[in-house]
Amino acid sequence: MNRIKWLDSARGLGIILVVIGHALGGLIDSKLGANQDIFRQLFFSIYTFHMPLFFLLSGLMVTKRLEKGQEVFLRGLIPSIVWPYFLWSIIQFTIIYGLGTLVNRPAESYWPVIVSLPWNTVSQFWFLYALFWMHILSVLLVPRLGREGFVLLALALKSLALILILPVPVKLVCNHLFFYAVGVWLATGGLETLIIKRGPWLKSVGVPLIAVATIGATLLAVPRYGADIPLLLAGSPEIANLAWRFPAMAAAIMGVAAVVAIASLPRIAGSRILLWLGRMTMPIFVLHVMFLAGTRIVLMRLDLVSNPALLLAISVAAGLIGPLIVERVTRALGLNRWIGFQ
Repeated sequence: MNRIKWLDSARGLGIILVVIGHALGGLIDSKLGANQDIFRQLFFSIYTFHMPLFFLLSGLMVTKRLEKGQEVFLRGLIPSIVWPYFLWSIIQFTIIYGLGTLVNRPAESYWPVIVSLPWNTVSQFWFLYALFWMHILSVLLVPRLGREGFVLLALALKSLALILILPVPVKLVCNHLFFYAVGVWLATGGLETLIIKRGPWLKSVGVPLIAVATIGATLLAVPRYGADIPLLLAGSPEIANLAWRFPAMAAAIMGVAAVVAIASLPRIAGSRILLWLGRMTMPIFVLHVMFLAGTRIVLMRLDLVSNPALLLAISVAAGLIGPLIVERVTRALGLNRWIGFQ
């Protein structure tokens, strides 16, 4: 299958944002993050749109895949989502449990968490869990509701998630289904018409500026719509909660549009590094937390780095480079399919 350069480039930009976001979250929750207001504000800003971006990108190819048959589509979910979810959830949680108080949020029990993985999630792997159920919903509902009806249902579920008490995994699906559904609705052709084929000035200046202004306005509005969670005192899970609430929808939409617009610029879409990162999103996604958290723990425990900004930069580099090295080794050994990297 021919790869779409702007799509790989957007994934590359997105996975960089994911690594930066988790590196910021780790610092915020550590002793170095106590007075780092700018880190909390940056974390909030990234979290308004970086996961909506990946859900939208995940929905773009769904219609074409469904055309090959629902059974083929569903079978493909096992090696691409289900297996990586269980394998890497177990591996990462085992490491977290084994490290005890060395991590920011020590695990209190092991087997109850492992046994509950089919209905409860750990760490960043909630994304794979939510994406699996979104794919199931698309198979069940898109043929019956149509793509437009699927978007309307997703918007209704996001609204209902505000007022209903739901299990966390269900709430995560309801909160993010809208962006997946928009991806299904638009497909690659629709997104190209909406953004990709627009003029260079709009893509390089107009959309990014509007996105920055919208995210900035949302950040300023947090004390009003999120009065229950003080942003500058909150931990990373609470800040993520603020970033995914309904009033942040405009920031999410414009942030996603800005990343897609920038990714489609000729110099960006042709960047070999971004294209490569876009093809390496799975190994980076499943491994980056272990590398960046491990780097942060070692550097802080040995008191090698005390500057938060420098520690952030080193952690991000480790979170990107480490998984790429592992992927290269496992590919050479012929293991990538067995460990969910492809």
